[in-house]
This record gives sequence, structure tokens and C-alpha cells, in this order.
Amino acid sequence: MIRSRFVRSFVLVLTTFVALSCADYSPTAPAAAPTKAQAGLISDLLGAVTGLLGSVIRVIGFATDPNGIDVHGVKWAPTHVNEVRTVSATIGYNGGTLAIPGSDFTITFPRGALSNSTAITITSDETGYVSYDMKPHGLRFAKPVVVTQRLRNTAVYGTPLALNSFCSYFSHDLLDLSGILKALEIETTTIFSAPNGNQQQPEVETWQLNHFSRYMLASG
Repeated sequence: MIRSRFVRSFVLVLTTFVALSCADYSPTAPAAAPTKAQAGLISDLLGAVTGLLGSVIRVIGFATDPNGIDVHGVKWAPTHVNEVRTVSATIGYNGGTLAIPGSDFTITFPRGALSNSTAITITSDETGYVSYDMKPHGLRFAKPVVVTQRLRNTAVYGTPLALNSFCSYFSHDLLDLSGILKALEIETTTIFSAPNGNQQQPEVETWQLNHFSRYMLASG
């Protein structure tokens, strides 16, 4: 089961990488940011699955419950500067990549994920939690989009919780991200190790998203 999920994850990441060469997005934020993060994250992930860098440690499968799934939001580590960071672009049929380097975040839209050009805005907030508002809310994708999130500047990095951290979906903004939260979905999350390092040390995750709303890094 883990192997089959890994293969699906590899295909999705590879597809998003190929899409970068034919992207038709028009960033309203500086164009250099997506390129820099793309080089640092997407390339690392491709290296991981080909064996040149880190390897897949764990795949956490999709889960949903209309009554909510109990999760705890993951905070940023003290090394992270908590401030609002936003990136925007118009993404079309050919796909594209956006990034928020200050939050170690990259999102890649594969070719065919969107049928029409759409204005996309991603905001990393200042709450102190690894939380993102993705707009327009309710936007659905014909193919999953792939988020990469580095863990080094999060509070779970280097702890056992890093192996049980994942992307969680909420249908609306939460005023209080502390304590037990009710996630409507846990998105398929693949956890990768570091290149040339401890193969059991989680370093970066990929999330597969089928629609937009509010997402955050959470643990069970």
C-alpha cells in the first residue's frame, strides 16, 4: 500500500516539475521568489524520489469526516519571523509555480489543473502557526496541485511529531488555532528525509490539494 501511494506521489511531483517549463502565469509578486524556492524544493523532491537526495519516510493518506477530525495546529519555531506574507499570480491551463520563501512554501499547478486563467492568492499569516489562506475559496482542480513545505523552521522539526504531521483542511477561518481543532480533511501528505543525512529525519513534506480554502500543518 505504501509503495503504491509513493508511486502516485512520485508521478504527481514529476508532472508538476515538467509543467514548470511551459507555465503561463503572470505573478504580481516578484518573479524571482517562485524560481528560487522551486530550485530549492522541487529539485530536492525530485532528487529524493530518484535516490540522489532524501527518500520517502512516510505517506499519510487522505481522510475526511463531516464531524471533524481532531488535530493540533503546528507552530513555527522561534527561528521563524511571524509576519503576513502573500504571493499572487494568474494561473492558466499550462500551470505554474508560486512560492513564499519566508515560509518555506511552494505550490505547483500541473498542466490541466485549471481550464481557465484564474487569479490565485496564497497568504501565510502572522499567527505563529504554519497556516495558509488559499484563494479563491472553493476553487477545484482537475488534477491535484502539489505543495511543498519544509519542516526545519517548524516546532515539530527534530521531534517524533514530525513523523505524524500533515496537511489539514478547514472550510473557514479559525479565530483560535490553539488546542484541539476540527479538520474536515487530512490531505495526502508525503514526508521526505534530508539528502545525505539521517534517512529517518523528516525534512520536507508534499501535500496534494484538490480544492482551495484554508490549510495548515497539523499533527494528530
